[in-house]
Amino acid sequence: MIAQLNSHPENPALDRNTSLQTYSALLHKQIEIVDTPADRFCTEIVADALKLASKGQRVLIVQLLKGGIWQGHDRIVNLAQNLDWIRCNLIRNISISDLNDLELHNFEQLWKHVRNVARPSPIDDTIASEYSLVILDDLSLAIELGLISIEAAIDFLTKLPQDIQLILTGTNPHPALVELAA
Repeated sequence: MIAQLNSHPENPALDRNTSLQTYSALLHKQIEIVDTPADRFCTEIVADALKLASKGQRVLIVQLLKGGIWQGHDRIVNLAQNLDWIRCNLIRNISISDLNDLELHNFEQLWKHVRNVARPSPIDDTIASEYSLVILDDLSLAIELGLISIEAAIDFLTKLPQDIQLILTGTNPHPALVELAA
């Protein structure tokens, strides 16, 4: 078995909000899939990310479908010494797949950047990414909208360096991602 699917009812932060479900997958590293209500970025996850960053570990938060003027992969917002936050360079949030060419290009550049920073070194695959934790918001919705293929997402997840913890957030996790974790 390459993965395990577990819910975490013993976590008090999750018990307070029954609409939040967490699945953990072990694919040579820890991957959590957190099903959050629509348009809600989980504050508990951000708080944990800040704690980890304050201990000296590098953290990356990526909101794939949230826009931000003058943001993007080449304009990373540094919220704390070790916490980077990236949004797509768009003037709006993505909720439907009606992107114009420039918006699609900016989204593709962000996805390419995520894949590049969360992979082993091409020279020595034992050298990890610069990040210890990557929080990736709305991967399932990006798949649903046809912006990322499920094959590309699974390829990305299965090729992560062993020492990266990944948290996937968003509503309604894609069944193939949950199955991967089963």
